[in-house]
This record gives sequence, C-alpha cells and structure tokens, in this order.
Amino acid sequence: MAKKQSAPEEATQSFDLAKLYVWVKGLEGKVNNLLREVDMLKNDFMKKQSNLKNDFKTTKEDLLEIKHLQRRSNQQMDLIVKELKKTAGIEEVETLKKYVDFWNPINFVTQRDLERAIDAKLVTKEIKKESN
Repeated sequence: MAKKQSAPEEATQSFDLAKLYVWVKGLEGKVNNLLREVDMLKNDFMKKQSNLKNDFKTTKEDLLEIKHLQRRSNQQMDLIVKELKKTAGIEEVETLKKYVDFWNPINFVTQRDLERAIDAKLVTKEIKKESN
C-alpha cells in the first residue's frame, strides 16, 4: 500500500512542478516586458530631460542677450537726454524768433550788393551830367 500512496504523491508533485514551471515562465515573461517598458520610459525621460536642459540653456542665453540690449538702450537714452539738455529750450527759441522777425534779415544788404548799387548810381549821375 505504500507504493499506491507514493504514486499519487508523485503525480501531484510532478503536476505541481509543471504548474509551478509554467507559472514561473509566465512571471518571467511579464517581468521581461515590464523591464523593457521601464527601459523605454527611462530613455524617454532622459531624452526629455536633455531637451528641457537645452531649452533652458537657450532661454537663459536669450534672457542675457535681452538684458544686454536693455542696458545698451538705457545708455543710449541717457546720452540722448544729456544731449537734449544741452539744446535750447522753447523759451530761448521764441526769444530768437522774436529778434529775427524784428530785424527782418531779408532786407539786409551785403557789401558787394551795396558797392554795385553805388557804382550804378554814380554811372547814372555821370550820364545825367554829360547829357546836361
């Protein structure tokens, strides 16, 4: 009878070992799939991290360039303000305009024009003397 009991035990034990082997193989396949997915996620994460790092670096460089441009613009505006402070104000321009209008420089005569007018007058007087 001992042999009869050992036979069913061997059958259940071998059945259990076969079942266990199938179960372990299934788990191994699932673990391999999970490892592949984790590797893929890890690679994607590394690529995205690298892209973000490059984008951050580019943004930082752009920001520095903008700051330099702003500083140069401020310097130029300061220079323009200094130059404008040196120019005449509206009151001074109005005073000059009043004097220019008062003097009326259009009626001014140059020395050359005066000499020509005198010469012409002398010539006309000589002609009158000769004709009289």
